Amino acid sequence: MRLRHDDGTLVHLAYNAGVHPAEDLENLIAHLTRYAVPVRKRLGVERMGVGLWLSPAVADHLTADRIELVRLRRSLDERGLEVVSLNGTGGRNQEVPGPDWAKPERYRYTMALAKILAFLLPEDVRFGSISTIPIGWRRDWPADLHSIATRRLERLARELRGIYSVTGKTIRVGFEPWPGCVLETTEQAVERVGGLDSEHLGVCLDACHLACGNGEESGAALRGLAAVGAPVVKLGHVHNHTDTGMVLHDTLNAILSGAVNGTAHIEVETHNLMVPGRAKGPGALVSLLAEELDWARTNLTALGLQLAA
Repeated sequence: MRLRHDDGTLVHLAYNAGVHPAEDLENLIAHLTRYAVPVRKRLGVERMGVGLWLSPAVADHLTADRIELVRLRRSLDERGLEVVSLNGTGGRNQEVPGPDWAKPERYRYTMALAKILAFLLPEDVRFGSISTIPIGWRRDWPADLHSIATRRLERLARELRGIYSVTGKTIRVGFEPWPGCVLETTEQAVERVGGLDSEHLGVCLDACHLACGNGEESGAALRGLAAVGAPVVKLGHVHNHTDTGMVLHDTLNAILSGAVNGTAHIEVETHNLMVPGRAKGPGALVSLLAEELDWARTNLTALGLQLAA
């Protein structure tokens, strides 16, 4: 879903399609038909954003066969869907993070996603975002791995600049701080990646993480990002909760005011799918996703944004 600020900034609102993961292209397209299209129709919009999770196998398939990539793009267009962001955690499903940034598989997977996203971006959209893991697990991270990961990130930044020079699309990779990882806080993310390439490497903010106050406060996190110019690549894990609404408000205001560099990509993620007693099945998931997106849309329009065509 697209919304527009009065200064012309385009805000993209999507849901994380990792809630119905698919391990191959056929099932990915089938899931979009089963879930995303009914959600879009319930919201009454002609076009809706989805944040895709592509398994490493699907990413390899799409980069190896351009016909299949064209097929995915056409399938999205036919269903009134658009993609400006990918979930790049990797692994066999989005709950399993896959290899860390000291391993070449992580770099290859992320670059495959970047090439795919540059092709999937709508013609009138300049920025794409990819979320990735916070470098690796801290307990498995001896000091010598940091230099290896840094070299991979420097190479990633060079290749992302190359994508821009060829396509005119800026693909930004955001590292999402998480407890127990090399990057646990926004401050640590800024220290590790903020100085490598402030146009292509940045931070994904987790609305639930910030709302719960797990070690940092949203205002302090935003001020730290503003101080070094590191972009907010995406605001994720937004859902219907009073505190995440405040994080949504503060982060979006920081981006739209120019205080924080970033792309206005907001991704709704449902956290209460497993609540005991809640209805199950495709219809229940469609209803829940529509409710969450409608809540986010209501909060964004309350900030003065207008629905865009």
